[in-house]
Amino acid sequence: MKNIISFFRGLYGHIPSSLCFLAVVTLPLFASCQSATDETMPSEGEDNLCTINFAINNYQQISLDDLSDLTSTRAQTPTNHPSTLAHLIVAVFDAESGQPVIEPIQHDYTDYETDPYSYPMFTVTLPYGTYRIAILGYNGSKACQITSANEINWAEGYVPHTFLYTEELTIDKNNVIDKKISLRRVVSAFHLTAEDAVPADLKKMRFISTTDCGTILDATTGFAMQSTGYKYDINVPSDYAGKKGLEFTFYIFLPEQELTTNLTVQALGTEDEVLFERNFTDVPLRINTMTMWKGEMFTKQSEEGSMGFTFEWDTEWTDIIDLNDEA
Repeated sequence: MKNIISFFRGLYGHIPSSLCFLAVVTLPLFASCQSATDETMPSEGEDNLCTINFAINNYQQISLDDLSDLTSTRAQTPTNHPSTLAHLIVAVFDAESGQPVIEPIQHDYTDYETDPYSYPMFTVTLPYGTYRIAILGYNGSKACQITSANEINWAEGYVPHTFLYTEELTIDKNNVIDKKISLRRVVSAFHLTAEDAVPADLKKMRFISTTDCGTILDATTGFAMQSTGYKYDINVPSDYAGKKGLEFTFYIFLPEQELTTNLTVQALGTEDEVLFERNFTDVPLRINTMTMWKGEMFTKQSEEGSMGFTFEWDTEWTDIIDLNDEA
């Protein structure tokens, strides 16, 4: 234990031992992500055990208006508190079965506030074998649920702004492995700007895609586990009434790098009645890309049916797809 703490102190400066989170294979297994507690390390030189030190070197959420180069696929080392990813999780699975072999270790933003030097560091000790390592960085307050390496999701069908590192690792030597980790964005995003005034009776916005998109992440691939469809509600505060330029963004996992889908956006009232609806056809979505549309959302349309759009590529989120209203 002292050796591990000394190792990290040498890399990062003074670190309280209480924040050196250690996971051992004897921990009980369970599916939801929880904070780890300190555990006693095996004696130095103990046979058939290997210690792995993970240092995540980029755990800042990239701003949506500052993604002009190739580094935009990754999170970055934080320069201020608000941009720090709210949660970091290390999960270890059996490579063959995909089942967890340790309790997932989670660091939350409160840990960053207490000691930012320890926030991106994790240590696990494992017996010889082949494992799937998955490290997640994400925002939001919904609980993460880890069933297996192929099935990671969040409560209530929520998809947060998510970054992932994943690899298959074989351990066959009794030594210490130091790994520096970079997280990469694994979501696509849709961003809608309503240019007209918000009606007083608007209570929520609903986004629906019946095909292609998913809410379950396969950590072995970075894609959606399956094409589960998507429905997500965003509540609208009452004090937004009358305001223009209201913006809504949702994130989604895709079953492949890019695809097109049909998307329905509904403005709902108190009893979930549909006040206004827009149907988008052939909407292009791509991982690490934001698809954007702006126009009148809260206005009755003179013609029924789907709305057609052209789009162009830009260089934000590495890419932006800009949907332009032709109606």
